[in-house]
Amino acid sequence: MRIAFRILAVLVALASAAVFALWWIVWPPAPLPLPERGALLDGVTLIEPGSSRQPGMRLVVDGGRIASVGPVGGGAPEGPYADMFVLPGLVDLHVHHPPPSLPGQSELFALLQLAHGVTSVRDAGDTDGQSTAPARDGVAIGKFPGPRVFACGPFVDGDPPQWRNSQVARTPDEGRAAVREVTDSGFDCVKVYNQLDAETLAAIRDEAKARGLPVIGHVPLGVPLEVALLGDGQHLIGVAERVADPELRFPCVMIDWLSVDDARVDAVIAVSLANGLAQTPTLVTIDRLIAQEDREAALREPDAQPLPAFYRELIWSPDVGMSSARDIDAEVFAMLRQAQAAQLRTVKRMYDAGVELHTGTDTLVAFVVPGAALHRELALFVRAGLTPEQALALSTRTSARALRVEGPGELRVGAPADLVVYREDPTVDLAALAAIEAARSR
Repeated sequence: MRIAFRILAVLVALASAAVFALWWIVWPPAPLPLPERGALLDGVTLIEPGSSRQPGMRLVVDGGRIASVGPVGGGAPEGPYADMFVLPGLVDLHVHHPPPSLPGQSELFALLQLAHGVTSVRDAGDTDGQSTAPARDGVAIGKFPGPRVFACGPFVDGDPPQWRNSQVARTPDEGRAAVREVTDSGFDCVKVYNQLDAETLAAIRDEAKARGLPVIGHVPLGVPLEVALLGDGQHLIGVAERVADPELRFPCVMIDWLSVDDARVDAVIAVSLANGLAQTPTLVTIDRLIAQEDREAALREPDAQPLPAFYRELIWSPDVGMSSARDIDAEVFAMLRQAQAAQLRTVKRMYDAGVELHTGTDTLVAFVVPGAALHRELALFVRAGLTPEQALALSTRTSARALRVEGPGELRVGAPADLVVYREDPTVDLAALAAIEAARSR
């Protein structure tokens, strides 16, 4: 008995040591102290992409807002920012925040966003009901630095819902009630999902419009894009009509894109312009999935390194993690490259026709790294045929306007000081996005 007790005591001690070691490894450091809220940017070039460019300017920030803007005047510029470039902060309109079971990740995601010049994000659905608040509230109360967070809260879906944190709407009355719940909970948008029917979706749109909330999300599986009429469609879902086996799941369902022709794109453009519909393509999600054909090379990418090793080893694992690369072969990867090319052509045609396009990334998807993924998204817009300045205009002024608050995306007196200082001009070459000297979010 005494020997058994000693063995048990040793096992308990070892288990306690293991738990302590794990806690020591994953527990975050103390948050960074927030800087003073004032700033003087002297001798800079102010750029609102696609709108204005003003060299030799002085911009003063006071209390989180732009207090004055004007020429430098006589004498040498003051401070360290002379000859640098100031742009409004980037906006990511499709993120998901990490669950609280991963301690410190809300702070890390926020820091990575800000370090890449992202000053506003829209949380496009809280999968477990506990992930959005730590990020949104932590930044809002000044607990840690990061972008301002706008959020849709729970998914609004049919039956059965895909995500646990969903308001289930089987009927128009339940759809209207779900929108009221989202509104009363203080969220900024309504996120609709795959299983809704057309009548319920129409009721959701009407109730959201009455309450001043935008409707974003997936075009439901059984509703054509022309009937769904989502104000802000995500991932270009619905642009490609379902022509393949209806049982196919992502990513194999991307084969539908191989059937998208000019007539289909013209039809989508027409309905988008007639109804004021926008698209947030999240091109980077497919791009990062294609990158996993050479998984080892993707793991070595510099932008994957700031996240803890358990992302690369577990969360992004195709065997036990969240990667969509599980069980797909070289033939599927080849199809995905063709589908990506079709998406890029479609995005360019939409842009040229005047369809409103937004920038978003879908963080939490494997290899979609906060902040860095938005730089990749902008590069994909350029790959589609936009200029760097056109892509940046989408991610600043256009995407900021979708947040429905006054000021973000502008460099004017009274606007929030959501701005980024670059040592080089990113409107000439997006590589300059890596040359950030400072980023600021109110």
